[in-house]
Amino acid sequence: MKADFSVEFLEQFKEQSVALRLLRAQHFPLMTSFFHSAFIRHNRRAVPYQELIAMLDYHLSDVAEVYGEQKYPKTARAYIDDWINQKPGYLRKYLPQNSDEPECDLLPDVEKALHWVEELQGRQFVGTESRLKLLIDLIGELVQGTTNDKSLQLEALQQKKALIEQQIEAVKQGTSLGLDDTEVRERLYLVSDISRKLLGDFRQVEANFRLLDKDTRKKITLGGGQKGRVLDIVFADQDVINSSDEGKSFIAFFELLMTQQMRDSLRQNLKQIMHHQLGHEFVSSDELLQHLYSYLLEAGDKVNRTKQQITEQLRRYIEEQSQDNRRILELIRDFEAVAHQTNRPDTPLHLQQNFAEIAGIQASIYPHLSRGLFVPKTPEQLDSDIKEGAQEADVDLTNLFEVSHIDELQLQQQIFTSLDKHQGQVTLAGVLEDYPLQYGLDEVLSYIKLACEEVVPASIDTQQPQHVSWQSEPGVSRTLSVPTITFIRDTSS
Repeated sequence: MKADFSVEFLEQFKEQSVALRLLRAQHFPLMTSFFHSAFIRHNRRAVPYQELIAMLDYHLSDVAEVYGEQKYPKTARAYIDDWINQKPGYLRKYLPQNSDEPECDLLPDVEKALHWVEELQGRQFVGTESRLKLLIDLIGELVQGTTNDKSLQLEALQQKKALIEQQIEAVKQGTSLGLDDTEVRERLYLVSDISRKLLGDFRQVEANFRLLDKDTRKKITLGGGQKGRVLDIVFADQDVINSSDEGKSFIAFFELLMTQQMRDSLRQNLKQIMHHQLGHEFVSSDELLQHLYSYLLEAGDKVNRTKQQITEQLRRYIEEQSQDNRRILELIRDFEAVAHQTNRPDTPLHLQQNFAEIAGIQASIYPHLSRGLFVPKTPEQLDSDIKEGAQEADVDLTNLFEVSHIDELQLQQQIFTSLDKHQGQVTLAGVLEDYPLQYGLDEVLSYIKLACEEVVPASIDTQQPQHVSWQSEPGVSRTLSVPTITFIRDTSS
């Protein structure tokens, strides 16, 4: 993609770019330092709204000790709300699925600005040799993967084979193929740099998925209310995310990340790096490399949940075309169409119009005539005569008072044991095969609770159900359909 450096484009870009607005903001030092500490430093993909306010409150207290309280006089909540509601804002506030507590996340452009500020401060070491080799390998892989000439492909493979055989023979003869300290240090910085850029790109991928969803909804809204036309648009675009280049690349990434061979290889290689003196010093001072797989899994899982949620919402869009709600939906579509046409994305901020205005913030209500007339109370007569009731039936209440106690610590230990048995990854069904249910539905719900609260790291796929069966009593079998829950060993510990 060729960048546009024309004066006309840059005039609009200066006003519309969130990153440039952040760099020109009056509170740039406060915002940049806080965003970095709250999101980037510990790789937080999202922070609950109330927790973010508390973090900023502590941050403002530290700043006030140096610069005084007049430097930033507003409250933490006021600053957070400003950063969310400003047009365009710097934070995205949203309500997660199956949760009633809002969360906040950085916009992708804000993260890019933070990384740019970090790069402006200079690097301790700038390596070129490892990146040149990486560039040469990528070009060779591209040439080999795009040619249809089988002889060229075979020749390239033969060259790789010959090189490997030479290296094997050199090692057998006692020649060391190891890297010197400079090469080790250069590759460690390259690994760290690629890892940070990869994690940073996840916010952009998630934002692009939401943009695809928004464009699809806009086409449906502006496409009219005819059912056949809406059906054509929905069925044409319901897989727009999975069929996009970013969607295909992300699906391949997530499948590779979840393979056991890749996970074991990455974990083993990081351990081998820690055995090297320079590697141990570098990784020990870099929190990201210490928890690289966990961070990648967390970021990928968040984007995957967003993709699944958006895809499901697009598929449900057609269900709204029912006969009973058609008139209501037509009014909503007209309202949305006017909203899309009023302010286009390419309209400069100073030319954008207010979509709707409210004259006052509250209605004037006079409740005098809504009050009822006085009604005197009628005296109440209490009957104090005690009458003997009917004889109580002989009912066995033993089962009512039998309460089963689920030991969650024991369930956690069972999960950990199954993880060891299945090499670090096991589904809920796999755990129940190793440890059959003893308390039925209560025990299943306890396992689900451990997964949802992330007491044990788990990936929950709502698109893929799994069936759990147990025998509640002799001769009676029950089956429960739940989302596919995959427990994963925590590599950060």
